[in-house]
Parts: sequence; C-alpha cells; structure tokens
Amino acid sequence: MHYNEAQERAIRHTDGPMLVLAGPGSGKTAVITGRTLRLIRDGISPSSILVVTFTKAAATEMKGRFLKMAGTASTAVQFGTFHGVYYGILRSTGRVYSGSVLPEGQKIALLKEILNHLYPGAEQEADLPSQTAREISQFKGSRADIRHFYSAVLPQDIFRKVLETYESWKEENNKIDFDDIITRCYELFLDRPDVLEKWRERFRYLLLDEFQDISPLQYEIIKLLAAPRNNLFIVGDDDQSIYRFRGANPDLMLNFPKDYPDAAVVALSENYRSTPQILEASGRLIAKNKKRFAKTIEAARENGPEPEFELFKNPREECIRLAEDIRKRHNAGLSYNEIAVLVRTNMGCREAVEQMMAYQIPFRMGDTVPCVFDHWIANDVMAYMDLGHGSRRRADFLQIYNRPNRYFSREAFMDAEVTFESLYIYYEDRDWMVRRVEQLENDLRVIGHLSPYGALHYIRREVGYETYLREYANARNIPEEDLLQILDELTESARNYKTYEEWLDYIEEYRQKLQEPKKRDAETDGVMISTLHAAKGMEYDTVYILDVNEGMIPFHKAVLEADLEEERRMLYVGMTRAKNYLKLSAVKEKYDKKTDLSRFIGDIFPGGKA
Repeated sequence: MHYNEAQERAIRHTDGPMLVLAGPGSGKTAVITGRTLRLIRDGISPSSILVVTFTKAAATEMKGRFLKMAGTASTAVQFGTFHGVYYGILRSTGRVYSGSVLPEGQKIALLKEILNHLYPGAEQEADLPSQTAREISQFKGSRADIRHFYSAVLPQDIFRKVLETYESWKEENNKIDFDDIITRCYELFLDRPDVLEKWRERFRYLLLDEFQDISPLQYEIIKLLAAPRNNLFIVGDDDQSIYRFRGANPDLMLNFPKDYPDAAVVALSENYRSTPQILEASGRLIAKNKKRFAKTIEAARENGPEPEFELFKNPREECIRLAEDIRKRHNAGLSYNEIAVLVRTNMGCREAVEQMMAYQIPFRMGDTVPCVFDHWIANDVMAYMDLGHGSRRRADFLQIYNRPNRYFSREAFMDAEVTFESLYIYYEDRDWMVRRVEQLENDLRVIGHLSPYGALHYIRREVGYETYLREYANARNIPEEDLLQILDELTESARNYKTYEEWLDYIEEYRQKLQEPKKRDAETDGVMISTLHAAKGMEYDTVYILDVNEGMIPFHKAVLEADLEEERRMLYVGMTRAKNYLKLSAVKEKYDKKTDLSRFIGDIFPGGKA
C-alpha cells in the first residue's frame, strides 16, 4: 500500500509515545492498521498489541482491514472497545461475571421506574430517563463529589435521590452498568499493583483511535496501563471532538504533549475525501476556534464546485428546494445513498422527512428519531382535538383536565364515558367550579369548529396551554425552548390541513414512513437523514446542512465559549462529510418568528459570498 510522507512517519514509529493528528479523510485507519502490521514485522508479538476504539462496529471494521492487509484469517492482536477491554480485565479477576452487566435498555427502564416514583410528572417526559442516564454517566466519569455536581435536568435533591436509589438497586441485584466497568477497572489497578503489572506485561503497545472522544477516567486507566514504557500511539482530531455531553474532553488531547514531553507528533495533513473548495470553507470555520492544534489540511483531490449557501423564507420552502435538488441530482445519475441531509437535532428533520415523503424520495435515518407526534405534548394536543370533535373518553379528559390547572378533581371523571352533565352535577354546589366546567365546554366547542392550525393557536393562547408549558418548564428547570419547540412543530405541521381528519391521516402516514427506514436494508438506495453527531465518521458525495441559524447552529443552549467552540466543531464535522458538493441553508423565519443567520456563515463565506 502507498503511504504519504506523514503516514509513513507514523507507521514507522516504534517505541515511546506518539500523537497523530488525523484530520477528516486523512487515512487514519490505514495508519493504525499499517503501524500494527509494521510492529509485527519488526518482531513485536501480536498478542502484546492492543488496538482500542469507541464502538464495536469500528473495532470490527479495523480488525477486518488489518486481516486483509496482513493476508491472514486470524490474529492475536486484540482489537476492542474501551468497555470491552476493561470488562475482560475485570472478568479475569472475578470482579464481574457473565450476566452482571445491566443492558442499556434495562437501565433506562429502571431509571424510568425510579423517576416515576420519586418525581411527580416524570412519566410525561419521554426523554427524561435517557437524559438522567447521561448525567449519571457524566457524574461517574468526572469522579466529582456529588455535592459539587449539578444536574441540568432534575432538581438537585431529586437527582441525588434517583442516583442513590439506582445504585442501591444495582448493589442488591448484583448488577453493574457500563460506567461501572470503567470506574471498577480504575479502582482495580489502584488497589492491585500485581494485577496492573500483569496487564502491563500483556499489552506492551497501545494504539488508540478517536482519542479526542476519550473521557478523563478512560485516559487515567490508559496512562496506568501504558506506564512505564509509554508505548502509547494515539490518533485523533481535536477539531472533531463533539461529545462533551458524554464526558469527552478535548483538553485531554490538547494536553497530551504536556503529559508526555518526549512524545513525537505527526500531522496527517492530506485529505483524500473532499475537494479543495470544501476543505478551504471548513478550514475557515474551524480556524476561529482558539483551543485547538494549529494545522493545515490540504486536498489530495482535484478542484470541485464552491460550497453553496441559500437563504429561504421558511423551513417549508427550504425543504421543498432540498427535495427538488435531490431529485434533480438523482435523475442525473447520483445514487440516493451518496446524499446526506444533516440537521442539528432530531426534531429538526420533520420538515425534511415530510418533503421526502411528498416527492417520494427514499430515505434512511442516521439514528433513532423520536416521532414528534408521540411526545406527551402531542398527546395533550390530540386529546383536546379529540374532545373538540366529540370524544367523551375518560382517558382524553384525564390527559388534559388540569393542563392548564383548572382545579378539577380526578374523581369527577370516574365513568368510561364522561358527560358535561355529570361534571355540572359533581360541582353543582361550587359555583366557581361550575364556571370552569362551562369554560372547558365552550373551549372544546370552539376547537371542534376550527381547522387544525386554528385549533392549535386557540389551545396555545386562549386555553392557556403555552403558559402551562412555560410554568411546567420553570418548575422542573427545563429550558422553555425545548417544550415550546415541540408545540411549534405541531402547529407548523397542522398548517396545511383543512380538517382534523386530513391531519390525522398525514400523522399516521408520517409515523409509518419514519418506521420504514429502520426496516430498510442498509444496502437499499436511500438519502441519509442524520444529526451532525450521528454523521461523524461517514462520507457522502453530496451533503446538505439545514437550518444554519442562530439558536440551531449554534444551538440555543450553547452559551459558554467552550460550548460555542464545540458547536463550531460540530458544523465542521458535518461540512467535511462531503466529498464533492456541499450546500448550507438557513431560513428568515421559523414558526412565524424572525430568525437570525448563524454567526458561522460569515466565517465560512467571508465578504458576503454566501
């Protein structure tokens, strides 16, 4: 295999630490597999080499490429993930056993049960268990004192109670989770120097992929394992560190030369993926970050078209043009599989999916996309709509009877079918409550005579549901925008339907279409719709990035400079997925409100070239 000069330097490195700065499309996998083979040919025992990456799929692919390069069917080199390697170490000492690790799905289900017990109203928030699980991971990975760890999704006392209950359940049931694998391995090495020495002798050469995504505790274990030889070969790109919410810290990579002053450093500066124009545009963006290794990425490819930017009136116009453009490119011979549509959040893909459906363009989803119509806010809205159109089901009343709070008693809704006559009778001796029943009856009557879009506005403003959501968010320390965006998406989706029945038909079709990409084989032709996070590591001929507006890219939660730098890295990752054609777009208004162009657009297209 032919290597460029920088790749050759990295591959020929033998003993001692080395930092390989591997930009997008620079052939880092070839360097890792090439160095592994070179070590073996130089007489290093394959069983003393450990190659670690972050996902099982990446480890399997890495091993497959190595076997093909070595021309063999098997190897004693160990390829694995951090969790897989550390689990093997723990198991060899009897600290864990088969079946002791709590699967992620069961962990979320357990946290959901605990939250429902400890936190009134938690059952309404579908994402709360997974958000809590993420915070527990952050807490464990940081090894912080619980008194100094502040939850962003739960009140402090509730978070501590949830954590305490969760840990007690695991202890009683002899279970550990994936975070415990990391913490227990670290504790094992500190407690048992003899065990640490055994594994140091076993793994004399360590090669780490995607080092920018490592957490502080994972790094501490690696440092213990590598000492005193420090044959530590780390490969990564600080400009692609986008997992701070998982505990990853780009500072660890930036400080590696300080931790190992004798480390050799090589930058893989040739990009084999993208055109010079795409690399120049993405380079202008990422150069604005202050905390990074200064580097220049050069294209090994021929020139291509300049990246484009287009400003649209609203997301609907943006996604209609998107679908038209995709159809045009496909008709010109480009496979749908070679096209990606990237968004900042899962919620940001609804309009794109709707237009893919309208233009009959097949698509795939880069990660699990929650259906906005399955959100508890959507359930509230649908209950109002159903009641407005004649439903008298007890379940529908219970969904909304105190949203907003009307001081209704649950006992007033005891029958399977509830009549307003029964409610008047229940409250006949309380005039102020009778007036509330009258108001609800009148509101439902009005809702039943409006279009879906008009009904949504009436529910939001006249019924007071939007105020209820704001109060709900403030009481639970949830950003108001997170809940109001759901309401905005529902309102926007209802805009083009004259009757409730038409909107319901669309919702059902949308649900079915959202499920189809999950069933579709990966080989089937289809446009990839993905978040910027999930697109990392992928590449496509053509990439569209939507909604490059303030509040979305960068995201509204990004306030600190470190947050903004990560948002810039995220957009950089998205841009560098493109091989030949890249288009960014933004909108002038969203949800009938004016929006600002992202500050990043001026970095990418200086001098108003956008």
